[in-house]
Amino acid sequence: MKFVSLFFFLVLAQLSFTQSELQQKEARLNESLLKLRSAKTDEEMDRLNIVFKKEMEAFLKSEGAFDYPFTLLKTIAVLDSEDELVRIINWNIEYTDYSYSYGGFVLKKEEGKEKVTVTELIDKLDPYAPKPEGIIDAKNWYGALYYKIIPFGHHGKTEYLLIGWDGGTTGSNFKLMDVLTFSGNTPKFGSPVFKANRTTLKRVVYEYSNLSNMSMRFDPKNGRVVFDHLSPESPVLEGVYSYYIPDMSYDCYRYDYDAENWVLQEDVIMTNPDDKNVEKSFYSLNSRTGKVEKNRMNADWISPKDEGVENNGTHVARTENTPEDQMTTEDFRLPKVRLFSRRHKNPEIMPVGRGKKNKKTTTN
Repeated sequence: MKFVSLFFFLVLAQLSFTQSELQQKEARLNESLLKLRSAKTDEEMDRLNIVFKKEMEAFLKSEGAFDYPFTLLKTIAVLDSEDELVRIINWNIEYTDYSYSYGGFVLKKEEGKEKVTVTELIDKLDPYAPKPEGIIDAKNWYGALYYKIIPFGHHGKTEYLLIGWDGGTTGSNFKLMDVLTFSGNTPKFGSPVFKANRTTLKRVVYEYSNLSNMSMRFDPKNGRVVFDHLSPESPVLEGVYSYYIPDMSYDCYRYDYDAENWVLQEDVIMTNPDDKNVEKSFYSLNSRTGKVEKNRMNADWISPKDEGVENNGTHVARTENTPEDQMTTEDFRLPKVRLFSRRHKNPEIMPVGRGKKNKKTTTN
């Protein structure tokens, strides 16, 4: 009995020592991050970002880093998958011209083992180049700030749906859905799981006006990702995506459990939040100033059947009696995983700028 007690005491002492050591390393990491955030020139930001990346990589390769609950690094995203096998560390750099580059790491733990593989994400994409449509690796990453990771089943394997944001160009932003997969422990991005009408996509990317804001959120109750439908400010601007804004209708990608893919559904029903104190707003074009403005809704629900409400093209806010779009109350069924216990701040509300650096960004 004394031997057992001594064993547990030694284990707890080791864990406490490891935790204390990681806390000291995080404090040093935070000092480097604060220097990066306070840099005044683009050259200084790039130099300090290289320093921060090297220190972050060394930290992530430390024992216990995979489960470490970051408390000091306020301007990085930390995402943990529900199956507790994947962690993503992600951040952006805002330059003096309100453009950006991105950095990050993907951590993969082998199931049933303590071994963790750490892979750096290298932003290689010119901001004015189209987003890749195929499968890419971490060395040819397009750069984005992820704020949600959702494991799902596909052909007998677990893949990870990522929802993210990219500053894009100085005139537009992007919201995107991508899929993280693994070949062994090597991360890949892109998977043919998005079904849009008769098209199969490996990732979904939406470009919209820099003066507007596009919502894209996971709805676990209905197993879907719901997002604003975008329309041009004027019909003559169709195809010029830096002038696309939300039109008060909603689309979604719903998970099909039988086919194990995500299927596009247009004009889905959206309900108001239960919290009556949550401000409800929409974006519209001010015809006098020519600018997109945020407006507060006067009522909880604007029905397209009300008099005076115009039908915005073919996309309308559907009413609850639309038979083909009744919502299910069944919760979204993830693969069989352990309960998610870690909690981190939502990086979706992190302060970020607009646009992306108007040159090819290469990180070392």
